[in-house]
Amino acid sequence: MKELEPLDNDRFTTAQLSSELVERVKGLEAEIKNETEKDVILIAYEESQHNPS
Repeated sequence: MKELEPLDNDRFTTAQLSSELVERVKGLEAEIKNETEKDVILIAYEESQHNPS
């Protein structure tokens, strides 16, 4: 299996989501937890405007 290269720290930034979208993400987390009986945290990133690659 090919080893993945680490991501550059400034390639991605935390996505700016509306409160409505944050609630939808939390709802998805709850659905996944109900189906898998595991705690899951979903994290939203977007490509940074400063993309060195």
